[in-house]
Amino acid sequence: MLRTLRPENLNVSATEGRVLIDGPGVAVTLNVEAASALSDQLLAGCTLARQQKRAAISQASHSGPSSSG
Repeated sequence: MLRTLRPENLNVSATEGRVLIDGPGVAVTLNVEAASALSDQLLAGCTLARQQKRAAISQASHSGPSSSG
């Protein structure tokens, strides 16, 4: 089952030149380059998810009950 992680459940820190991400079901250590690339990918994913959410809201508001009949 997929679980949506909330920011308050994640701990991101750095030690000895590595980035640590720890949370429920997640424990990752990344080097700086990998962490930076992941950050870019997460930002791109967030942008796309926000666009999808806005499109879904817009579509829902335009697909109300039909007045024909």
